[in-house]
Amino acid sequence: MTEKKELILETALRLFADEGFDTTSTSKIAREAGVSEGLIFRHFLNKEGLMDAVLDLCEVRMNPHIEAIAEEIDPRKRIQKIIDLTYTLYQEEREFWQLQFTIKWQSSYKQDHKKNAPYYQKLMKIGVDSFRELKYYEPEKELALLSLLMEGFGTMMIKTSDPTSIESSLEFIKSKY
Repeated sequence: MTEKKELILETALRLFADEGFDTTSTSKIAREAGVSEGLIFRHFLNKEGLMDAVLDLCEVRMNPHIEAIAEEIDPRKRIQKIIDLTYTLYQEEREFWQLQFTIKWQSSYKQDHKKNAPYYQKLMKIGVDSFRELKYYEPEKELALLSLLMEGFGTMMIKTSDPTSIESSLEFIKSKY
């Protein structure tokens, strides 16, 4: 990948995460990346193509996290790592995490991108398999409940700046599993 293409992707990721897909124009991305808008269209055809490329980049960034969870032998520890993932992404890849978390509210972009993403499918399978190994009565529903908890936790991380509260909530969620 060329340096300029990478710069466009990183700028788009930051702006889409901070300002939203709907409200971020390709001209603003070009201006902040220091490239022509035509270069964006040459590489990505349109704004949706740029978002697709950003999400592909996110897929690449997620894979090592998912692989680390998959390599864990103990199903309880796998679940703990799934819980930690939201916090880890928030700490290490805030813009990526924020984009993943907020894109569902964006009206103009594909609403089901996340659930169809290969990394997400793999993570869900790991979670269900882990709950099944631990003999949970309905592992799919347990994972759905955990997903809701983590969704709420994600909202909390966006809304609060108190790291003690965030870490305390994370530990409390982990204590349930």
